[in-house]
Amino acid sequence: MEAQEFESSLAQKDGYIKELENVLCQQKAANDRHYNEIRMLNEKLNSEERRIKSLEREEDRLHAEIALLESKVVC
Repeated sequence: MEAQEFESSLAQKDGYIKELENVLCQQKAANDRHYNEIRMLNEKLNSEERRIKSLEREEDRLHAEIALLESKVVC
């Protein structure tokens, strides 16, 4: 009877191990999806940062141009 109990226990443990492997696989897939989402959002953020810096440079250029035009009008 002990051999049957032992085999049953081993089979039960194998079932637990397979279940844990499945959960681990699912968690890895979820982590991969999250990583890819974060990477894409980071790329968008970097792109927006470059766009903002470009707009700030354009703003500075326009301010300088306006100042130049105002100085010509005053003279």
